[in-house]
Amino acid sequence: MSKSKKKIKKKTTKKPGSSPRRLQVAKSSVDVDYVRKCQLNKDVSGKPSVALRFQEISLRHSDVQLLQGPYALNEHVIGFYCAYLQSRRYKAQSELHFLTPAMAYSMRHLKGRERRRLAQGMQLDSKLFVFVPLVEGSHWSLLLMARPDRKFYYFDSEDNRNLKLAHTVIEHLRDTLSAEDFSLTLGRCLQQGTDHDHDSGLHFMCMTDNLADYISRCGYATSTLLVSVQEVRAKRSSLLHLIRTLGGILPISSTKPSSMEL
Repeated sequence: MSKSKKKIKKKTTKKPGSSPRRLQVAKSSVDVDYVRKCQLNKDVSGKPSVALRFQEISLRHSDVQLLQGPYALNEHVIGFYCAYLQSRRYKAQSELHFLTPAMAYSMRHLKGRERRRLAQGMQLDSKLFVFVPLVEGSHWSLLLMARPDRKFYYFDSEDNRNLKLAHTVIEHLRDTLSAEDFSLTLGRCLQQGTDHDHDSGLHFMCMTDNLADYISRCGYATSTLLVSVQEVRAKRSSLLHLIRTLGGILPISSTKPSSMEL
């Protein structure tokens, strides 16, 4: 009589720490949109990405982001707009010239002979109207040389804050532009509120638009043009649209989280 052998399974008891447990990964508290934004705003080399290359000006994502919020505009944004007016919008009006902030700075700080050489290179002696951006700190103002009027016009959205700077620049430009006997006229300008001091660059661009359009139609300048509140409020979105139209790639607009846990 054959006995069947029963297979006895040994009951094993797992001792604590005797076998590895599955690693439990907690969900990250990192703002995913912000991380994605950081990745998109830098190329593989870690350098800031370029949103748009226009003429000799490169707009970085950090420059364009100034237009996406209530921030003061820098010289890159203002320089881009001046270059756009010169080479696109008023290309057919050869009597108009729009200095970029870099050129305006050079005209102010170069010595007489070097300044005249720079002006000759831009043919400023043959221009009837020269638009000059003025900046002190982060506050922008507009200075206009109007040859037919034999005047300099100054426009400021904050109680003539850059007027002293305007006088300095005018003294440098009189001999360079053959405007020794030109007088200075203070133009009217929409006064920005104290809580909107970051909008002076927008005021500058809106006033430049209005003056250039007026000059193109009338052939002379005026000190009585006013910028509307609606124009200033709409300028940021219109500039972002312009950048996209010119082939620019806008950065993702999002609010940076207060803290990141990695």
